[in-house]
Amino acid sequence: MMWLLAVAALMLSGQADPVSEAKRLFEAGDGMGALQHLETASREQPDNAEVHHALGALYASAGRMREALVSVERAVRIEPESTLYASALGELLYRNGRAEEARPYLERASDEPGALILLAGVYESLGDRDAVLSALEQHLENNPEDKNTRLLFGQQLEASKRFEDALSVYRGGLDLDPDDAIFLYKVAEALSRSREGYEEAESLTRRALELQPEALESGILLARLLDRQSRHTEALSELERLRELHPDASQVHFNLTTLYQRAGEPDKARDAAARFEELTAKEKQSSDREARVAVTYKRGVELLQTGKMGEAETVFQETLEIDPDHALTQSMLAKIAFSKGDVASALQWIEQAVENDGSIAEFHYLEALFELRRGNPQAALQAANRALALDPALADAWSMVGTLLLDAGRAREAVTCFEKASALEPSNESVQLNLASAYAAVGDRAGEARAMDRYKELTRSR
Repeated sequence: MMWLLAVAALMLSGQADPVSEAKRLFEAGDGMGALQHLETASREQPDNAEVHHALGALYASAGRMREALVSVERAVRIEPESTLYASALGELLYRNGRAEEARPYLERASDEPGALILLAGVYESLGDRDAVLSALEQHLENNPEDKNTRLLFGQQLEASKRFEDALSVYRGGLDLDPDDAIFLYKVAEALSRSREGYEEAESLTRRALELQPEALESGILLARLLDRQSRHTEALSELERLRELHPDASQVHFNLTTLYQRAGEPDKARDAAARFEELTAKEKQSSDREARVAVTYKRGVELLQTGKMGEAETVFQETLEIDPDHALTQSMLAKIAFSKGDVASALQWIEQAVENDGSIAEFHYLEALFELRRGNPQAALQAANRALALDPALADAWSMVGTLLLDAGRAREAVTCFEKASALEPSNESVQLNLASAYAAVGDRAGEARAMDRYKELTRSR
């Protein structure tokens, strides 16, 4: 879940004054003005839960976690039956290391978007593996297209030695997309545990390599499958192919050492072993650097969560001194810049993050958000579509694309986007309101009425 932006998005869902004015200020790039407006409103309307909730979201987006907790706790006290506010409080408590306190709020709000994923994290912190599996399974039943959760659920099942169940979960990923190279590999890996599964595992691995010939894990799995079937020449050929693609992959040289020895080529085996030792020494140095980065980055996150944004920014800069290409740190600096109203710097940081790791959907979504704030809807649309190509279960990106298409007069395409967002987040009020607008734009009065009825139902349940 996108932490700072996910919480900030709660504020943006508000529709009634004074939240709408804060929304207008925020969207205009005046985050401080929005914050001050809501602070004033919270004093003038102390019993307005929506104001306190929105104020908490803005505090959180600025890294002021203690104040965020106070504000959202007030919203929950005012409207204790609201699952939206309970979910927000549960998330804040969990992100501040208070998993036991977060648990009852998130359990009560389990129907809210993302709550079950947070619950799984809470249960893991508390050491309740069965509850982790139950939460992930329930989320996946509600969101079968969520690939990331499917992978996480499968990995948790494997860690619990429930290999057949994990295999079934991974096969579900292939049912959704038979050409998904990741799930092809995961199914093949699961099948490779037994001799009876070798033939299918090999077939799936070859399909994965057709889609991604450079995939290291798939290539090594294929070599191992061939070796286990006594097809040593083919296995050696595959490893030599991988060596050309990945000359610095130590596991390739480790496996080559064994196969060269078996093939009666001691000189090549010695060369492979020497290269393996050289690479493992370098990997240890890299691992030490990564450990320093992890510690420094964690300190920055903790400072941000306690509201010390300036100190956090300094620590994140220190992280980049250790690793100038650390994409997660660059994304955090982008969020800090954005919360300060510096959209240009935010965009520069997120572009660097994307350049260093373009595989993270959140980075592309953030780039889309920043481009939109800068008044560049075409660039925002392109970036949001890149995010969806990486993670089709990213509801915020579907909503953004839908809004951009609707503004561009492409209402029918917008309807499709909002319908996808609604399927992913059926309890999101803003999505239902946007869906109603899109239906109205295409003249679908029945659809508009359904979406508005759902919106009213959700607002009444708060």
